[in-house]
Amino acid sequence: MSSSTIPSDILHSKVEPSIGGSLLGMILSIMFYGVTVLQTFIYYDNYWRDPIYMRIFVVLLFVLDTAQVVAIIDTVWFYVVPNFGNVAALSGVHLSLGVEIGMTISIGLLVQSFFAMRVWLMSGRKLIFPALIFALTLAQFSLGIYYATIADRIDQPEAIEHTVIKVALASLACGMAGDFFITACLVYYLHKGRSGLRNTDRLINILIMYTINTGLVTFFAATCTIILNQVKSTEFWDVVPYFLLSKCYVNSTLATLNARGRLRNMSSGVGTETAQLDMGYMQDGHTTTAVIRNRPSDPQITSGIQFAKSAEMEMTESKVIESIFVPEF
Repeated sequence: MSSSTIPSDILHSKVEPSIGGSLLGMILSIMFYGVTVLQTFIYYDNYWRDPIYMRIFVVLLFVLDTAQVVAIIDTVWFYVVPNFGNVAALSGVHLSLGVEIGMTISIGLLVQSFFAMRVWLMSGRKLIFPALIFALTLAQFSLGIYYATIADRIDQPEAIEHTVIKVALASLACGMAGDFFITACLVYYLHKGRSGLRNTDRLINILIMYTINTGLVTFFAATCTIILNQVKSTEFWDVVPYFLLSKCYVNSTLATLNARGRLRNMSSGVGTETAQLDMGYMQDGHTTTAVIRNRPSDPQITSGIQFAKSAEMEMTESKVIESIFVPEF
């Protein structure tokens, strides 16, 4: 049906909520994909000596994220160019949209499985919570595959609304639950692993912040998708946060991996203070070494306090950083 046979007001009311959300989601996805490219370049430029499984993990995320962007562009192209004004085309789900869903849930499976492995290692290889997280992740993936498989076969809006959408929401709910347990477990084990060494505990606090932010970003995107789906059930604005869900998974994970260099610099750098000396104590009762240099001959230069860390401190902090970001099996 061409646009000339449909009143403009009806065509506008049909196209704007359907194609408008997809177009906006495509623009934002391309912007976030640029961040993915930059984060991937930074990773391989700085951490190319990581274990092979980490490098494969990162390249898989990049390839899947690239395929997701391509699927979004093809979906919008299908509805905007060859089917412009064809309202009947809006009642079904294009094949590329099913591919996009498949890429998104595959990224979710990889990222959540990776973090579940971290929980398993940090917990002393206990299986209860990692198994629960993996079960939720697998449920999200299975429901998403089911949705992507049957969605393009249904051309009746009522069937999509009452059957397929419920499956998609159940998949999102499982992913949200998995993100919650991952964040809670990692924060718990990080907090439990405090050593009593001031600088190391400060690094752990930063790692806790990274962990919470990583979980919140993906949790927020999934929550917005569900809310928009329920509030605007007859429209398709929920695709905007859903298109960004995989980008949140990829970029938050890569940003966390790329933060290692900055954290190492924080732990091994030399600090200067002009205020009161604050001594850090190691667990065995020994203190860090404080070297005070006074230069009274030059009144413009204040006294500096240089902290010289022991080899044990540096090894402890480096081990904390590497064990969190790159698990060793």
